[in-house]
Amino acid sequence: MKILLVNPPVPETYYNREFYVPSGLLYLASVLKKNGEEVKLLDLKCPKYESKINRHKHFEEILIDTVASYKPYIIGFGCLFSGNFPDVLKFTETTKKAFSNIPIIIGGIHPTIYPEKILGNCPSIDWLILGEGEQAIVQLINTIKNKSFEFDKIDGFAYRNNGKIFVNPKKCFIENIDTIPFPAYDIIDLKDYYIDTSDWYNPKNLPINTSIPIISSRSCPNRCNFCSMYTVMGPRWRARTPKNVVDEIELVYKKFKLQHFSIMDDNFSLNKKRVLEICSMIKERKLDILFETPNGLSINTLDEEVLDALVSTGLTRVSLAIESGSDFIRNKVMGKHLSREKIFEIINITRKYKDLYVKAFFVIGMPEETSETLMETYNLIKEINVDRIYLHNIIPFPGTKVFEQALRDNLFIDINPNEFYKSDDLYITNFNRFFIKPYKLTLKDLQEFRSKCEILINELKTNRIGSVIK
Repeated sequence: MKILLVNPPVPETYYNREFYVPSGLLYLASVLKKNGEEVKLLDLKCPKYESKINRHKHFEEILIDTVASYKPYIIGFGCLFSGNFPDVLKFTETTKKAFSNIPIIIGGIHPTIYPEKILGNCPSIDWLILGEGEQAIVQLINTIKNKSFEFDKIDGFAYRNNGKIFVNPKKCFIENIDTIPFPAYDIIDLKDYYIDTSDWYNPKNLPINTSIPIISSRSCPNRCNFCSMYTVMGPRWRARTPKNVVDEIELVYKKFKLQHFSIMDDNFSLNKKRVLEICSMIKERKLDILFETPNGLSINTLDEEVLDALVSTGLTRVSLAIESGSDFIRNKVMGKHLSREKIFEIINITRKYKDLYVKAFFVIGMPEETSETLMETYNLIKEINVDRIYLHNIIPFPGTKVFEQALRDNLFIDINPNEFYKSDDLYITNFNRFFIKPYKLTLKDLQEFRSKCEILINELKTNRIGSVIK
């Protein structure tokens, strides 16, 4: 069966123009190919498709031309996060209008959260895959091929039948994720992802060209109140074995001559023994690489032994998820269970590595935020010794506890939460924009504090190591 997988472009309003290969769709392609299907990937996020003129028309023309020439039986759109959905919806409408007989399926965190609303309001979308998709996509294809059409037996699947919407909750997650084939790198040309990396931090002076994302584990056992990833990847942390992870890195390193990797896990360092084994195997195989952890490492999982192993293996950029300077906000509200002492312990250790660039993440504007808790964040930012601070306003993503709290207590600012299933209100790049109002603060309080923090962050910039792209 011919299947076209489509990755939507970077949302126009999104500030971070990163061009990673779409690992999620490449994993789907790998299991489909193993099942005997023919798969093509159209990655509209690929640098070669970038356009600043008539953006949507440009992408629509590429999509329609691809469908017309390839003639797929099914088209699958990836919707990695909610900000992708407005583009995905428009593309499905255009595609369905031109090719009404081709079934369209979408998957990702957004359809997982809003299956009823999407199927009830978006007739251009036929089916939804909920959560982890490798098993469901194969079950769907086999159900179609054997003409049984037993959609009710597909785990994590939503569909219509005789005008009614049916949602099969996601119950089964792949226990041994080593059984999933590596991403289908062979269906793309990795050179299409080469970009100018001359200003990337590169202490080894290696040829970078692009960074390859590695997903070495799935989900996270923690339940931070602003994170909904567990709704997609399940309640349990599941990890690939060290050998399986390093085998993929070695494949990319030797076959495609690429030496920069981005570890995209939600909780990469949860298991200390596993991390140390991964580092040991990379060294044993003499893989001369650089890697980063853009999603942020859990500080509670780190110690000097782990950091020594990571840095000596090639870690050059690390992100630390601190989130708040207030113990109350960080632990009682967010659920981080992270002590102030542990924060300083790990930051002090990172400073002994002359080639390690350290970033710290903070979030302000939780419903329980006060002037006092904001100042605690301000003071912590002033005290810690890192290379770059990222200060974000809390975004109440659908599926999170803070979203439910904001909905319950009517905290949204100029947003209709009932329209979130189709809106990109939460993804407009404007760092002065706040999405919810704390109980004890005004919008003006938040804006003034953010301005004050930005002045401090600019003053603290030391350029200790040099420029970075992210």
